[in-house]
Amino acid sequence: MTPDQQCWEAVAAVLTGQRLTAPDEPGWQPTDVVEWLAGQGWPASRLVQRRAACQQEGRSWPDPLPDDLSTGLEFARYAAVLAQVRRIAGLDGLSATVHRGAVVIGPDEARLLAERPPHSVLH
Repeated sequence: MTPDQQCWEAVAAVLTGQRLTAPDEPGWQPTDVVEWLAGQGWPASRLVQRRAACQQEGRSWPDPLPDDLSTGLEFARYAAVLAQVRRIAGLDGLSATVHRGAVVIGPDEARLLAERPPHSVLH
């Protein structure tokens, strides 16, 4: 497996939770990875749904990198490609969480809210 194939398969594994086989000559362009994922049945909308489901279930996302894909992986390129794929697919940053119910402020939080400067002044 070439370094770029390993990178594509690693990105696919952490985003989709599935093992996909990279094309023979994939290259390093994140836009190509996004198109390939869509062709494998993982368009951006499905990745967004998977992230939301993982978040709702309290699971981590992206998934941990499989051990066999981490051996010999060019981590700087992998991290850069993963970040760009997430940005292109609309998956960068955190998705909003919904708070239901009243906000309960305990005595410690109330004390902190009542404090005035200089606690908030930078030194």
